[in-house]
Amino acid sequence: MINEIVLNQTSKLIDVHSTNSLNDADRNNLIENYHLTNEILDYADDENERARFEYDEISETYLIVYNAQNENEQTSDISQRVLPISFAIKDNLMFLFTNDSTHYVKDYILYAKSHFKEDIVDCLWEYIFNTFDQISSDYSDQISETDAKRNKIQHMIRRRHSSETQILDLADLQDLTTYLSTAINGNSTVLNQIELISSGNVQDLHLSRTAHEHLHDSVIEIDQLRNQASLSSDIIDRISNTYNNILNNRTNTTMKVLTIYTIVLSIPTIVSGFYGMNMKLPVADQKWSWVFSLIITIAIILVILWDLHRRDSL
Repeated sequence: MINEIVLNQTSKLIDVHSTNSLNDADRNNLIENYHLTNEILDYADDENERARFEYDEISETYLIVYNAQNENEQTSDISQRVLPISFAIKDNLMFLFTNDSTHYVKDYILYAKSHFKEDIVDCLWEYIFNTFDQISSDYSDQISETDAKRNKIQHMIRRRHSSETQILDLADLQDLTTYLSTAINGNSTVLNQIELISSGNVQDLHLSRTAHEHLHDSVIEIDQLRNQASLSSDIIDRISNTYNNILNNRTNTTMKVLTIYTIVLSIPTIVSGFYGMNMKLPVADQKWSWVFSLIITIAIILVILWDLHRRDSL
């Protein structure tokens, strides 16, 4: 579905919303009426496309593929928590390609429209940079939520209320932070490419001073976000390793206790086994021989326990 939204007197937003992928009617409409190329549409319609920024000289169109979060945060497939959206800028038109899970990004542009001045310079780029800032804010909120879940699990571990569920939760957090970090790094690359090109070192992308400052602020913000995601991921990995060490230590302690019990409980069996044989043994014919066997048993057990204590094995 394609909707045109007027941003100001000279610019329009072309909202291209698809449930899964572009249908043939929308694709033909974009090619015939808006003169976009099949290559650009293929990039914009690919749900597995990596974050990128490029310029198509044939159609004189800038293409930006950016990673945004899935609106459905409860999706069971963690790999779908981050999805690509695409912007295309051609003349005074800004195309936004989203699906059902990322269509909320349009609201960010409309929010900027209601707050920006009508005569703002480089308005399309300003709208895009503002949208980038909002997406970065979403990532920051997600990382904070992840940190809260991590702290809860860490608190349960310290109280020794660990369970298999917490192991699975930690694994999910590790997967989630990996996808978030990868998405943020891709977005960071895009912003750095735009800043490099806008400086005129590669090709010309003429931005006003205000727009360039906004871009620079967005680069700084996403660099901070990347460090935040990296720190969160490292902490979760360390907690997971610590949890594994705790579980291994508990297993070793359990095996150690069981081994000691096995050794100690085998002594009475050995002693009584000797005195149950049909052969002559010391004081076996005395009435108090059972007391003698108990004394021997206790003495051997005490010697073993003393030796284990001496070796720091208790």
